[in-house]
Amino acid sequence: MSQRILSTIIAVSICLSSFAVDLSAQEKKDDKKWEISSNLGIEHRVDVPCVGLGLEYFLTPRISLEGEFNYIPKIAHALPPRDWYPRGEDVVRIIGEDAKYRLLWDVNFLFYFDLTKVKRPTMRWFLTVGTGFQYDRREYNVVSLSTLELDKYRYGEIYYQIGFGAGFEVNIKEDWALRILYKIHNPPDELMTRRLTLGLSYRF
Repeated sequence: MSQRILSTIIAVSICLSSFAVDLSAQEKKDDKKWEISSNLGIEHRVDVPCVGLGLEYFLTPRISLEGEFNYIPKIAHALPPRDWYPRGEDVVRIIGEDAKYRLLWDVNFLFYFDLTKVKRPTMRWFLTVGTGFQYDRREYNVVSLSTLELDKYRYGEIYYQIGFGAGFEVNIKEDWALRILYKIHNPPDELMTRRLTLGLSYRF
């Protein structure tokens, strides 16, 4: 599935450079300050899908402040330390993992650079830089070596993270736009996340 998503993102990114847009609404004065966006893509370091939501407030026509949330299944960082287990290190054994996922919360600054010379540009690229938190969650089974009793344990940990990336946006109709984003979180740490996403945004 993730390879199919990646192929779709690459195909759309090639088409965006020659995409014909509706310019009829671009001559209006751009006085709208908010933009909400959703995205779908892959975390291509480990090749798993990811989804996200973002909300921007434009401080100027070229600079915005964004709150962003992303969900990435099937990846998480370390297991808890052995002294975290209720029965102790010598009497338990991990026998299977049920679920794991990663959540990313970011507050970012976005800097836009126009590619067309109209009041509301139809094509532009942007840079993003910000910081936030990362939550890694694991659920797994532990068996007692003395009683063979099976228990399920859940463990989560929060990490501070920074991120930066670059993207390309094309207006498709009035306040709607398509955007492609490549972003790296926590470089070059073992907690690093690398996302390539295709998104749809609405200005209001």
